[in-house]
Amino acid sequence: MDSQPLQPVRAFVSCSLRTEDEMYVSHIESIVRSFGIEPFGTVGRFSAAPVNPTILMRENIDLADVVVVVATPRYSQVDVRTKIQNYGVSEMIHVESGMAYAKNKPIIVFVRTGTNVGNFLPNVTQYVELDGSIEMAKRKWNLIKSLFQYAISVVNYNRRIVDERNSQMNRDSFAKLLLGGAIGAATVAVLFNGENETDDKKKRTKKRK
Repeated sequence: MDSQPLQPVRAFVSCSLRTEDEMYVSHIESIVRSFGIEPFGTVGRFSAAPVNPTILMRENIDLADVVVVVATPRYSQVDVRTKIQNYGVSEMIHVESGMAYAKNKPIIVFVRTGTNVGNFLPNVTQYVELDGSIEMAKRKWNLIKSLFQYAISVVNYNRRIVDERNSQMNRDSFAKLLLGGAIGAATVAVLFNGENETDDKKKRTKKRK
């Protein structure tokens, strides 16, 4: 499968909208753009409409080619059994990730160091942990590149399948149109010949009289 986009690719960015996370989110978006992919669809960041936000999320994820999850800490959590404290992500990150998975969208996950992403995302895709620095991004660039190349190849493959299906439907429709035209022409010819035969019979009958 190809690792270069056949046409512009859009990535729905699932991220925090809090001011304190802005620099980290922008850092990840710059990485996304470096692969020729345009961040898109984030409700409250790139998209807004006077409708239920979850409806807009679903619509924008459906329109996106890829979903990029930017996991930053939101809640302090304590394991009641081990008493270990960690920092979990916003519940909306989980909701958007679930929508993306249900729609079979390629998912790329960036996790800010020290953030617990839960159990779902690690079972869906390999994630990249970054602290927001250029140095750490460079150290993990091969992994980042591999994840984006794979996602783009999936997008290109899916697009070809859709194009081939549409082409086949167009060919089938054209064939049906030609067949319908041929049947119509044959019907007209039969009717026309039938009328001629009837006229000839009438003329012969008149002559005999």
